[in-house]
Amino acid sequence: MTDHELFEGVCECIRQTLEKELPEINESDRLIADLGADSLDFLDLIFRLEERFSVRVNPRYLERRTQEALGDAPMIVNECYTEAAIAEFKKAMPEVPEGELVPDMPVNHLPASFRVKTFMNLVAYMREPEQAA
Repeated sequence: MTDHELFEGVCECIRQTLEKELPEINESDRLIADLGADSLDFLDLIFRLEERFSVRVNPRYLERRTQEALGDAPMIVNECYTEAAIAEFKKAMPEVPEGELVPDMPVNHLPASFRVKTFMNLVAYMREPEQAA
């Protein structure tokens, strides 16, 4: 599957989820602020992505990956991400502009940083053969 096919498939799922005509979607668009998604839309989008791409998309993948990288170090303190956790999120989400992911960011703010590209990356990762095992 090409990057263009992946992008088009993710955009199709977003349009179906949001049930509105979105004439132009860009990889850098934020699902919440730019496209108008809410938390329930995220669940619907994940379902549609799983159906469309025949993968299992884990919405907690980024947090699990971060905790694994941190080992025994805390990822969250007082319901905010630690500086080390933010550094790992930046590695996992290079599509998020510098300054948007900051230490002491409340846990419930992470979804606001999700871009179209974030979901493209999640689907691409889950499609890798070693992830299927």
